[in-house]
Amino acid sequence: MNLILTAIGILLLLVSLAGALFGVYMATDPKTRRQGTLFAIWWVSGVAAASGVLMRDVVTFAVGLLCLLIAGVVLAFEGGRQSKPPARRKNDSIAGTPGRDERRDSEKSTKENSSGRYG
Repeated sequence: MNLILTAIGILLLLVSLAGALFGVYMATDPKTRRQGTLFAIWWVSGVAAASGVLMRDVVTFAVGLLCLLIAGVVLAFEGGRQSKPPARRKNDSIAGTPGRDERRDSEKSTKENSSGRYG
């Protein structure tokens, strides 16, 4: 029985460490920084649960598992929400200024384009 618990504990520890390291790797990319940070934090509690199995300590395992579940719920809710609005395009702010023709260059006739900026 001890050998089985040790094998399960080591397997859980390796999976949790791999998950935490993958979260740190995700956090290095600016596009996935927030999700990567949450993912890494999620798996740190998994490491705690795995260490509870290895130490054969029920309390450490229970607290680690509870934290893993709570962090998983937070990750699920935060993952679907966009953290900041999409960036505006440069042409959007120019088109809205008063006194300017709101049509883009591609919508103007050739004559209007030639007498515009470049003509």
